[in-house]
Amino acid sequence: MAFATLPPSTKSFLLLLVLIVLPTLSHQQHIRLIHRDSPESPLFDSSATTAEKWQRVHRRSVAYRDHFQAALEEDRLKLLTPLAAEFEEAGIDQVGGEYLMEFTIGTPPVRVIGMLDVPGDFIWTQCVPCPNCTPSLGPLYDPSKSSTRSTFSCSSSECLSLESQTCGGNDTCEYIRTYANDDKTSGVLTSDVFTINGVTYSNMPFGCGGDNSFSTTQAVARVGLTGSDVFSLVFRFRSGPFAFSHCFMKDWNNPSGNTSSDLHLGYDAKLKGKSSPLARCRVGKTAQFFSPTLRGMGVGPESLNLTADLVGGNCSIVLASSTPLTFLKKPLFDLVVSKLREHGQLPEAPHQLNDPWDLCFNGTFEDAMKFLPTMNVSLGGELELSLSKSQIYAEVDRGRTCLLIAPTDGVTMIGTYMQMNRNIGYDLRSRDNYFLYIDVNPCDR
Repeated sequence: MAFATLPPSTKSFLLLLVLIVLPTLSHQQHIRLIHRDSPESPLFDSSATTAEKWQRVHRRSVAYRDHFQAALEEDRLKLLTPLAAEFEEAGIDQVGGEYLMEFTIGTPPVRVIGMLDVPGDFIWTQCVPCPNCTPSLGPLYDPSKSSTRSTFSCSSSECLSLESQTCGGNDTCEYIRTYANDDKTSGVLTSDVFTINGVTYSNMPFGCGGDNSFSTTQAVARVGLTGSDVFSLVFRFRSGPFAFSHCFMKDWNNPSGNTSSDLHLGYDAKLKGKSSPLARCRVGKTAQFFSPTLRGMGVGPESLNLTADLVGGNCSIVLASSTPLTFLKKPLFDLVVSKLREHGQLPEAPHQLNDPWDLCFNGTFEDAMKFLPTMNVSLGGELELSLSKSQIYAEVDRGRTCLLIAPTDGVTMIGTYMQMNRNIGYDLRSRDNYFLYIDVNPCDR
């Protein structure tokens, strides 16, 4: 039946229905994520040995840990500290991460590959002109060719929200971002249309980098998810809901397989399972991260007595997407290691020269499945997380299995391996109450 032949009352109802449904559709989003070491990834290195891959995992994790902590402490000197030679030789990118996503910028659209950073507070990509750019994974966005592009004045609220900025010609706001090893990106704070899997984000603010110096062979755009009300992707849903979930998939029987992962935004977020309250932790001018409370931990049959000096106070733990390893505060890490030695039934492997791993055992991963203890983690509320041994140990080279946990002097970071194969959701809709959801069942995709 043609719309014109419908009675006025029916037309009014249908128009009302469209007005209700369209915002819902525009505020839900399913995004496919590709792991950087998947054969589908443009960063995939088919020549790397198993030992080399695991060394890169460790060094990537440590580099991100140090960058995140320096950013929390607003310590530029730490960011300027030169990186050890073996880190650069391993091809570690200091603004790296684990999961890639595709999107387009501008009109006409230019395809961009970006690295997801869940607690990240900014989005940037390399742009034309770029005389000092590291090679990119694809064509660069040229703002002069986009009909929907605009810039920000130096007095705009967006410009003043940047952690570091300068005022360029014609009152144009310019951003500066510094990472580990004094790697940096700078350029014009820009606004344009982003399209992600068919969903359009108009007037998205991002860094259009024209001067990028990185110690790696290729640069990848960065997509911050929750670290800023002004610049992060989740908070660009103009009418909400500010919610998201992810499932980092891993086929433990085929570690190098091309299993894809999922990110769900807005109404598409899977907020399932038991929940844990989150604290909103402010950093600098506008940056933030969301922190649960570490309530308990167990190794094998033993529950650990977690005192304040082991756990820390508020804002002392974060779930990260850019570090595979988990980092525990040094006193807690030492306690966990002592209990693993006590309850494990494999001989400890001697430490090797220039080896990054803190605790290893002589034995295959199959041996670890039989003879090394499991672990569990309890967060505030009623959230209990039983970890599989695949999330705790890995055979990093033949006959040597190592712990996927390392120490830190900063905040505890729950890495991607401990988050694998579960729907993990964040409900950030209320300005007063925030919640983390973890589904103990396998991912519902």
